Amino acid sequence: MENSDLQTIHAALQTGPFAAMSDTERQKLALHARVQPFSQGATLFREGEATTDAMLLLSGMVKLCRHSAQGKECVLHLVRCGRMLDAGVLFYEEGLPATAIGVQNGVVLRLERKALLEALRNDAALGVAMLAAMSLRQRLFINKIAGSQGRISVSGRVAAWLLHRAKMEKSATLSMGVTQETLARQMGISRESLSRELSALTSAGLIDRDRRRIILLDANALRERAEA
Repeated sequence: MENSDLQTIHAALQTGPFAAMSDTERQKLALHARVQPFSQGATLFREGEATTDAMLLLSGMVKLCRHSAQGKECVLHLVRCGRMLDAGVLFYEEGLPATAIGVQNGVVLRLERKALLEALRNDAALGVAMLAAMSLRQRLFINKIAGSQGRISVSGRVAAWLLHRAKMEKSATLSMGVTQETLARQMGISRESLSRELSALTSAGLIDRDRRRIILLDANALRERAEA
């Protein structure tokens, strides 16, 4: 393994949930990690496969999705840098429930499943950090399900998504990085509905935007819409 890869591995294992690890467990886990570049459109794992390594996204963007029998794509989540693609791969017993596809060129850190499970058994702080990350992802999926059942309006879904991204990026300026079509699929709405809602929010003075960036101007008003 090249020195540059070793440096990348050790740096990556000090980010996200792995920042909570003890140095001893971090060094042990690093022996079972490898850096893997991927290209836009590449499949990192596929729905129905028995299992896969856990993966931490170091650069680029990945979508988790499922496809209907007719080939229609449903985007479940957009994974951004510093996040696990799906920590659930450590525990699924009946095959992987989703496919992971690169939205942009990027790099993942692959962690051998057995080694990461051993680290979780030995390091309670890592286990708690991983549970926190998984619970946040679960909340997003619960909101998505509620939206698909008509319990959350389009306006509420878009506002909630904008607030979530601002919280994750720790900034009121959001870099989209994907098309409106992909964002709309993630929210479970049509591209036309998303475009109309973003235009309405812009006209109301709640956001400002261009093709690849959205600036939140009134978080309190967005929060009211999200909670309505």
